[in-house]
Amino acid sequence: MKELVDLLHEYRVGIIQLPCPEILHSGLRRWWQVKEQYDTPGFRENARSLIAPIIDYLLEYKRNNFNIIGIIGVSGSPSCGVHYTSSSMEWLGDPRKAGESKRVEGRGVFMEILLEELESHDIKLPLLLEYDYEKSEESLKKIREALVEYLQNNVST
Repeated sequence: MKELVDLLHEYRVGIIQLPCPEILHSGLRRWWQVKEQYDTPGFRENARSLIAPIIDYLLEYKRNNFNIIGIIGVSGSPSCGVHYTSSSMEWLGDPRKAGESKRVEGRGVFMEILLEELESHDIKLPLLLEYDYEKSEESLKKIREALVEYLQNNVST
């Protein structure tokens, strides 16, 4: 997502790349999944273990007066969706009968846990954004607009 990194660089916004819990849980050669498949005690525990060092990084940045301004998740992701995740509530059993998943409002499992942990450590994020691979240009435009508005209202020159 070079365009996204370039956009953040343009506005001098640093990045902490979050680990992908899906890769660590199921690898790269996995079939598509939906939130219900990842919403398990084991996956949640794995996510918490990945989030712990991220919280430590953010607390150190906060302690040293850095502005932590937000998260950019992946729209429709069963783990990293901020506003939209994927669901297949009615499916159970034979994957050949699964049909199509649906994009629904809600957070992915990893994002739910991350935001809970941030709140419990009093780390406030004014920007909760998503990048949508299916609507790349529209996503970049929304992210740019949110950054510009935030920076105009919150950063002194």
